[in-house]
Amino acid sequence: MKLKKFLADKIVNRTMEVIQLNVNVMDKEGIIISSSDANRINTFHEAARQVIASGEEIVLSAQESKKWTGTKPGINMPIFFEKEIVGVIGISGSPREVIPFGKAVRMMTELMLQQAYLTEQMVMEERSLSFLVQDIISGTLDPSPDVVQSRGELLGLDLSGPRSIVIVQLPQSGEWMENPYRRQWQSKMAACFHNPKQVCLSAVSHNRWIIVTDLRHCRNSHQATQYLIESALKLKNLLVPAFCDNLFITMGNHYDHIRELEYSFKEAQQTLRVLERFPDKGPICHFNDATLELMLIETPARSRQLAIQQILGNVVHHPELLDTLYALFASDLNLTIASQRLNIHRNTLLYRLERIESIIGKNPRCFADAFRIQLALEMHRLQSIGYFSQK
Repeated sequence: MKLKKFLADKIVNRTMEVIQLNVNVMDKEGIIISSSDANRINTFHEAARQVIASGEEIVLSAQESKKWTGTKPGINMPIFFEKEIVGVIGISGSPREVIPFGKAVRMMTELMLQQAYLTEQMVMEERSLSFLVQDIISGTLDPSPDVVQSRGELLGLDLSGPRSIVIVQLPQSGEWMENPYRRQWQSKMAACFHNPKQVCLSAVSHNRWIIVTDLRHCRNSHQATQYLIESALKLKNLLVPAFCDNLFITMGNHYDHIRELEYSFKEAQQTLRVLERFPDKGPICHFNDATLELMLIETPARSRQLAIQQILGNVVHHPELLDTLYALFASDLNLTIASQRLNIHRNTLLYRLERIESIIGKNPRCFADAFRIQLALEMHRLQSIGYFSQK
């Protein structure tokens, strides 16, 4: 490990907070790379070079320091990282004053090095994970799927077998996205799934996570979908207390091969569009439960308007008849249940349905006509409450 200047500065500042004495940090060449005395930075420290060569600390009195180029009285100690000398830390002052602090300062310095190394490893692993996820969801898989598979193995991930993509979007950013908070939340989120060690999470923006799930324990498509919804509910229960309930969790279909996961990602993205436009669907949605809304979103405005006019006609001007249609479809075309919903007599319901048929020329009790009427009815409902005007 190379002792970098930003870390040397951190060591100097932290040490001075504790002992309030002049401190220098030298690299393996004996050059002072950080110091409480700015004039000494980038100068040669001969005693430090000797410490690096011998591996032993050197204590210099005022008289002895005159024999060494660029030195002052004090103590100079080797800094070890995994049994290798990576630099020297020196405390300036009379030996009697600085020696009592020597061991503590050296231990603190080596602990800071170890912490910095672990943090750097975490950042590198997270960056590798982010690149891996990007390759998976981009669909290019350049390098090839086999290479991506191997990169996953280096991170402890077995990317073979069925997986799907989950998107988690939070309403705001904050300290949760900063290390070490992000790492802590990543572990908590992974624990919402069956095999956390095989769940691949990556923060792709200030408030969005991409999760590559592991579905090898699911026996069929239905079980996979149910499992994803249950896991999404766990994620919601985890995140809502910390970030309020204005979040979205969407899921794409599962696919057996890594090269197909781009489809799952696109499906999760499309489903996120639906939740952003149709909040009454709630915060959690699987792609298979958003197909109608997707069709409505992707239908041009002019086509929607024509469908409403041609299928519903003047019925849109009769709230009583619209309520009748809503009740009928909500009751799966069961007249008894629909009349109970409307709190009217069955004969009254039949009369209204006949009136609707006379206006639009379509029978709401016939499946083919009912399908068209319900689709136009949903377009009209969403348009009337302004969903299609949203961006």
